Amino acid sequence: MGESPQARETLFALREAIARIEGKPDHAARLTVQTTGPETKQRAVNERLEHQDLFGSIVGDSLALGTLIEVRGQRLQQAGTVTGFGVALALMAAEKNQRQRQRLLFIADPQVVREAGLAYGPGLLDFGLSSTALVHALPRRVEDALWLAEAALASRAFSTVLLEVQGNPKKFGLTESRRLSLKARATGGRLLILRQAGEEEASSALLRLFVEPAPAAARSLADGSLLGGSIGSPVFRITPEKSRIPGSPELILEWNSDDRRLQLFEQSEPASLGSPHSVALFPKAPDRSHRPAALGSLVAFAPRLDRAS
Repeated sequence: MGESPQARETLFALREAIARIEGKPDHAARLTVQTTGPETKQRAVNERLEHQDLFGSIVGDSLALGTLIEVRGQRLQQAGTVTGFGVALALMAAEKNQRQRQRLLFIADPQVVREAGLAYGPGLLDFGLSSTALVHALPRRVEDALWLAEAALASRAFSTVLLEVQGNPKKFGLTESRRLSLKARATGGRLLILRQAGEEEASSALLRLFVEPAPAAARSLADGSLLGGSIGSPVFRITPEKSRIPGSPELILEWNSDDRRLQLFEQSEPASLGSPHSVALFPKAPDRSHRPAALGSLVAFAPRLDRAS
């Protein structure tokens, strides 16, 4: 019986590691090239096609009318990531449905606002959202937020309603989720639940996505090169938790604010942190030894207990 592809990959990786340890970088490079055979290339193509199919499914579900979509973040420090991805979906939906007026209702959670702050106007403008297209609401209680979401869907005045919820409150469970889903379906509206620092739980959402921030690429210059040390467009790591496609892999998506669309992120060559003509700010002294200086005597200081209050 021949070796399995996993066993061959493990063997090649061990050989490459041994070659590098023995100081044979040329041999290690040849091993790396040898591992890139037809099977590896075909597997990469298959993964790419699978990601494209999943991306198309996510976009189609997210842009459909009369749907409830949930976006979940693990930590409150990532509230900006969850909000940014939700706004990106809302903008894409407004671009697709030209008959709908581009107006979003963002129902924020007061606990999240206290920790993460309000939505930043200039940042939203740079993201591709006009300040006049966003209506911000800050109800004090979960019951008020749910009532406002239902009223907004019934009014049909907004292309998308974004409801922000912190954690997993008892007053927003499966029953409330089902009621909102039925309201969105009956009115033809679109509702996005932004669950900040919450755990996965049962809901009536057509699609539930777990969102994390991902490293962004450098900004591209006019000649196609990358500006070293810069930060490009926002990048999101998406893991489907509830989807029509079982066993969906994670996706890395990049937001294009000019075209107002999400696209599969393709990492380019890593950019250097400085320009090719940059020099060290603090050059090494010519008379300094290359060896690190020895540590002197270590003295322990005991804290004083009579510190003034």
